[in-house]
Amino acid sequence: MVNRLSVRNEYGFQWMITGPNKYQVCGRTAETLPPGAYTVHLDNCGHPNYVGRDLQADELIHFTDSLPAKVQNEIKKFWQTGDRFRRYGYLHRRGYLLYGKQGCGKSSLVNQIIGDIVADGHLAFYCQVPYHFIHCLQKFREVEPERPIVCVFEDIDAIIADHGDSELLQWLDGNHQVDKVVNIATTNYPEKLDRRIISRPRRFDRVLRIEAPDARMREAYLARKVPELTAAELARWVEVTADLPFAALAEVVISVCCMGNDLEESAKLLRSLDDHNPSSAEFANTPPADGAAASLSS
Repeated sequence: MVNRLSVRNEYGFQWMITGPNKYQVCGRTAETLPPGAYTVHLDNCGHPNYVGRDLQADELIHFTDSLPAKVQNEIKKFWQTGDRFRRYGYLHRRGYLLYGKQGCGKSSLVNQIIGDIVADGHLAFYCQVPYHFIHCLQKFREVEPERPIVCVFEDIDAIIADHGDSELLQWLDGNHQVDKVVNIATTNYPEKLDRRIISRPRRFDRVLRIEAPDARMREAYLARKVPELTAAELARWVEVTADLPFAALAEVVISVCCMGNDLEESAKLLRSLDDHNPSSAEFANTPPADGAAASLSS
């Protein structure tokens, strides 16, 4: 059974701690939720739950003047413009849809944005089920109406495929009067999204393609990760890894430096993944190799 403890503030209201890094709202409160990232859901009784999320990931590297850096800077500027939005009669909210090939750095950018807002003492919320998400965030806003938040919709195409888009559109349109929020969605498959998602400002104001790192970014990344490389070796690594996304760059470093494999062969293998579509058809109606059946049946 979960041991439920109450954290009271000077007003006598409280957050309910339901487990390690897990919280429920208990009445209205001026107490703040600890800074961090949270996944939200409704429990079996319909109570909103806020579950702390571990943001540990591979080391993140900031690239000045890159598109991710420009997005980060724009969001930092956005948080300072609340008075201007109110002056012109708009909710203080902004939306970004990030798309691109898997491994190009969409999740890294999201983690950097979340890192910024958490460092400032605020919050990020991850959506899994839109219906649950909306109810949890409405309750949160009753408790902390002025606190800046980032709302994350990872693989938004999969969320819509599983749950439809009606509740999600209500959130993005601001029908729930959610203020002081940045909505960030990611997808590897933008063609699966309806035009009312990707072509409607004030739902997603910026639709940005995240590209594979260019030579300058690869050089900075590899120099940081493999500092023992000479200038000539670094230039060779940069050339061999042309057009590879960040996830593939990480695997190149691991394959060569940790596993002792060849640089060119490692890069070649990673490029071949784009052309390889694993399927059960590869072994359909194919007789087993000699001895395979016997070894399986023995």
